[in-house]
Amino acid sequence: MKTIGSKKKSEMKDSKAQIKSWIRSQHLICEGSDFIFETVDQTQLEKFETIMDSLGGRVRSIKAVGNWPMGPNRSFKILRAIASVPRPGGEELVTYWAKKGSKQTRYSEINS
Repeated sequence: MKTIGSKKKSEMKDSKAQIKSWIRSQHLICEGSDFIFETVDQTQLEKFETIMDSLGGRVRSIKAVGNWPMGPNRSFKILRAIASVPRPGGEELVTYWAKKGSKQTRYSEINS
């Protein structure tokens, strides 16, 4: 039987695993003391906000920064969220980004 403490640890582990996945897929980069998350999927943006809250970080801004072409006469808005790296605890994720991440998101060419 799981206790509440182990459930919270499990959720935190899952949250960190999701962040690492976004780092590898170039949706999430680190710049100074901020995480920058870009996506065309509103539900992923909401998930990012929830994860940042659960880890003690805070999303400071969200804005549309460009359009991702998806065939003729169709495009999706690229959404960018800027969040404070959670402290304490975010250092592990910043180190992971430094080893496995990129300095540009997958949408950088389009929204620059």
